[in-house]
Amino acid sequence: MFKQVVTFLALTRLTSAIEQNLSGASGFFQHYFAGTDNLRIVSIILLLLAFILFLFLVVILYIKSLLSFIKESEDSFKGGSSSGASQSRQAGVEDAELEKELEKELERDLEATRINREVKTEKQKKEVNNKKQREKQAENVLRQQVPVAPSRSAALEFDWKTGRVGELDELSAGIGGLYNNAMPQTLSELTGLIINMLGRGIDAGKIAQTVKSKAGPLASEEEIIQTVDAIKSFISIANNGKFSQLPDAELLPEPQEALLRLAYGKTDECLSLMEALINNMVDKASQSNMTQKRDIIFLEASNYACIFGSIASIERDFELAGSAFELAIELSPKNANAWSRSGDACDATKTDSKAMLAYQNVLALADENLYPHQIANASKHLAAFYEAQGDDKKAKMLEKNAQRYYEMIGIDKELSIKEQEIIAIIEDKQSEQMPETVGKLLNLSLQKQKQRSFIKAI
Repeated sequence: MFKQVVTFLALTRLTSAIEQNLSGASGFFQHYFAGTDNLRIVSIILLLLAFILFLFLVVILYIKSLLSFIKESEDSFKGGSSSGASQSRQAGVEDAELEKELEKELERDLEATRINREVKTEKQKKEVNNKKQREKQAENVLRQQVPVAPSRSAALEFDWKTGRVGELDELSAGIGGLYNNAMPQTLSELTGLIINMLGRGIDAGKIAQTVKSKAGPLASEEEIIQTVDAIKSFISIANNGKFSQLPDAELLPEPQEALLRLAYGKTDECLSLMEALINNMVDKASQSNMTQKRDIIFLEASNYACIFGSIASIERDFELAGSAFELAIELSPKNANAWSRSGDACDATKTDSKAMLAYQNVLALADENLYPHQIANASKHLAAFYEAQGDDKKAKMLEKNAQRYYEMIGIDKELSIKEQEIIAIIEDKQSEQMPETVGKLLNLSLQKQKQRSFIKAI
């Protein structure tokens, strides 16, 4: 009972204390808000709070819209990438189908060639057998009339006939053939084949291997690689409209005519176009006031001079080619390809000291990743030079480096029988199809652009 009374009194006292505090606080606030100034301050504070809340709401809405926009962009990007991947897959399928069609066409041509060869061989066999039978009948008649002992000359004649039959059997079996026994051809005789193979989209390495197998010792590996690159570069320059942008373009030969003449080993019109392009680039560089821009233009002109010299070398005009390579070095002294080509021209004209200096500059300037075949070419020539000087160790090291590169690219590797047959088919209609091939090559970039736009439209 006593505890309950104490608890009740304690609660009563606590309640009265709270009432007193509340009444005191209300009196304070009534007194504080009694003045007009205080009400104005409170209204300002409330307005500020409302403005802050409004800004907070705006920020929240902006963040929300930004997040939704990012999400939509990601979705559209995923959709676009998937559609782009499907388009690229479609393009890849079309390319694969085109390659299959080309392979089927080559297979049909090969089959037709084999059938024709078999028919011809059968005819030749029949003719040989008929001839042998007629000769045997004639010999029997002669023996019956005048018996003659076999002489040494008759034995030789019989061996020769046997050899002829063996050759025919070898040809019919596809073992022999005229390809490997053909006379080596010069580069001027092989430019048509290079352009023909480029028109068919054949890899530049395979073209170089084919040209090397047909040229033999008449052309070095570097000569062949540089010739293929020069023809490819000429086609690229024409497709990029460089010749049509020249000041006197209407007075110059048409690129199509120049490339067609080059296919028959005539370089004059190509050289005229390249000379006009080089002169235009040199004039443009001379008019530039910015050193960096001028050096870039001079480097481009230097590369064009190398193309000029390589095309001039096709007809063995090494003096003109050497002048072009010296100009290329003058325009850009650090052009490793220009030094390599200058060394080749000096080597062809038996200027050994200048050639060795040029090849040494190639090894000093050339980057292995950018100029691998120039380094191999310089190493090969320097190896011969050091061997003549009696430094066999250095010569063997350089020769090994050069040989390793040529083995890697396969330029000295012999073509298979099937590859020889394909090349024979390509050469068969080369002359009559050359205008069409040249036109296709010079319009190739435009066709690709149309094809890409068509794929995008789909």
